[in-house]
Amino acid sequence: MPIKLRTKGIACVQTVLVTGANRGIGFEIARQYLARGAEVLACCRAPDKAQGLLDLRPRYPSLGIFKADMGDFSSLESLAYALKDKKIDLLINNAGSYGPKGIPEGKSYQTFGAVDYQIWSDILRINLQAPLRMAELFVENVAASAGKTIVMMSSELGSIAGNISAGQSYSYRSSKAALNMVTKGLALDLAGRGITVVAMAPGWVRTDMGGRDIAALSPAESVAGQISVLASLQLKDSGSFVDYRGAKLPW
Repeated sequence: MPIKLRTKGIACVQTVLVTGANRGIGFEIARQYLARGAEVLACCRAPDKAQGLLDLRPRYPSLGIFKADMGDFSSLESLAYALKDKKIDLLINNAGSYGPKGIPEGKSYQTFGAVDYQIWSDILRINLQAPLRMAELFVENVAASAGKTIVMMSSELGSIAGNISAGQSYSYRSSKAALNMVTKGLALDLAGRGITVVAMAPGWVRTDMGGRDIAALSPAESVAGQISVLASLQLKDSGSFVDYRGAKLPW
C-alpha cells in the first residue's frame, strides 16, 4: 500500500527526492520510503557504483537512481532538467560532507590553529550552497506537488546556543549553522507558495561521516524517527529546527 503523507489536510502518495542516497542516512531514507510504497528519486555522485541502490532496484520498480554531484552545480542543473516534469512531494537535501575524513579523524583539519581552509571551502559548497541551489532548481517541482516539503539535513553541531562544551569542528559546525539560516530564509520566501521548509537534525548516527564505531544511533533508528516527524509537518512548522524525535532545537 502506498505511503500517505498528511500535509495541509491533504493525503497524497509521496514522491521523494533524496540526495546522498548511496550510503548512510540517505540510503536508509531511500530504503525506508521505498518499503512504505513511495516513489524514490535517489541521487548520488556515481549511480553506477551505488551498489546498495542497485541491489534495491529489482524489488522496487518505483526507485529511480540519478547522478547528482553536490560539488558540481552543472550536475544539479542537468538533474533538474531530467526531472523538470516530475512533481516532488518531499525534497530531502541530505548529502553532506565532514571533509575527506569523518569523525573523529576529520577534526584534525577543523581545530583552532590547524584549519585547512580549502577543505572548509569545499564543505561550505556541499553543505550550504548545494542545498540552496537544489531548492532553487526544484522549487517548481515541489510547488506543483501535494506534499510541498523541503528538508535541509542539518545537525545539532549547527546549533550556536547548543555549543557549550567544545569548540572545534569549525568547518562543519559553521556550514550547518549557516544552513539553518538558509532554511529560515527559505521558509519565509516560500511561505506564499505553501511550501514547508525545515532543518532536520538526524542525531549522532553510525555512518562513515558520523563515526561508524562510536555514534549512538543506527541509520534505521534515525530515519524511522525522521519519517514520523516529517509525516506530521504542517505549514505552521516551516522554519523550524527539529530533530529525529520531533524536538525543537535551539538555533
